[in-house]
Amino acid sequence: MGYSPCRLSFAAALAAAISVSAATATLAQSAETHDGVYAVDIVTQTGACDKVYHWTISVQGGHISSPADGFMKASGEISTRGVVSVAFRRDSHVANVSGQVKEKAAWGSWSSATLKCSGTWSAVRQDGPSRAPTMAALSR
Repeated sequence: MGYSPCRLSFAAALAAAISVSAATATLAQSAETHDGVYAVDIVTQTGACDKVYHWTISVQGGHISSPADGFMKASGEISTRGVVSVAFRRDSHVANVSGQVKEKAAWGSWSSATLKCSGTWSAVRQDGPSRAPTMAALSR
């Protein structure tokens, strides 16, 4: 018994739709693996900014945000491959952050043209339920 071109086209379209759905689910699941609250340490290496900053950020669905009561506003994302891209804003100042996250650890570099500072950062995802963090911004 032969198959008509219409049946073969339908079968091919169905197989393609299933493949796209599976790929989309895998990408969404990968972004969610980075979800949680992170304790972040920022170290200034050049410029007159405070030498060390500590605070928390939240990641949900790959999107990075900061607490509403925070002294800086964080916005950015973690890609499905773990690439971190975020901007921190306070008043007219902006710090651009890039890096990598793998499992519970993240690291990278940052720079601010407006503050004329740059440095490195590291973060660790906290255990426990993901909830809105409180500000832990303490500078030394």
